[in-house]
Amino acid sequence: MKDLTASYTEFHARKNPTNVYPPEWLIRTLLGTYPRLSIDHRRYPNSRILDVGFGDGRNWPLLDNIGFHIHGVEITDRIVALGYERARHLGIEVDLKTGSNAAIPFEDEYFDFIVASSSCYYLDDGTVFADNLREYSRVLKPGGILLASLPESTNAIFEGAVNLGDGVVEIRNDPWNLRNGYRFRWFVDEDDVREAFSPWFESFSIGLCRDNYYGIQINAFLLVCERKSR
Repeated sequence: MKDLTASYTEFHARKNPTNVYPPEWLIRTLLGTYPRLSIDHRRYPNSRILDVGFGDGRNWPLLDNIGFHIHGVEITDRIVALGYERARHLGIEVDLKTGSNAAIPFEDEYFDFIVASSSCYYLDDGTVFADNLREYSRVLKPGGILLASLPESTNAIFEGAVNLGDGVVEIRNDPWNLRNGYRFRWFVDEDDVREAFSPWFESFSIGLCRDNYYGIQINAFLLVCERKSR
């Protein structure tokens, strides 16, 4: 299986934007009011939030403005160093560490919230999707909130992908030529989302966005759920 550490590190070092902007789904989820969304905005101030796969730090201005204490995990020391540089530029205090979906270097029940924007479905070599969710559950407090975006099976990135079974595919035709050879967990419908997450999470709010960005179809489930009490 492809190792993403080198390609992602090079991607972020090359891109390295001066200004960053959060994705629309996260703005709407954290600040909006919708009939099928259950999230208590009063819980935000002074809560600890973990940004898994923070990338260029695009979520941080929003999270800082809301009042979160921001922590983050990325897959290489170099991306973490770039993150600290960006945080200093933005004037935002962050605590960043090197880790992965299945190996988060924080103590048990440390976080009130986790945000996994286009990240929780990446499967490292020797891991399964359940390993990621088990680790998310470990570092969340009981009743802690997970916010995630998840790729629907009709997403453009899955064109020509190899179905490995159990909801896992190997990417073969990434429009950005970055993740070919990597394994993803995809999702076919809301029941698939609930079934995958329900061993560790409950109280599901699920949305779906289907967008065509000038010929690239980006379809994603949006998920808010609570960590079960052990």
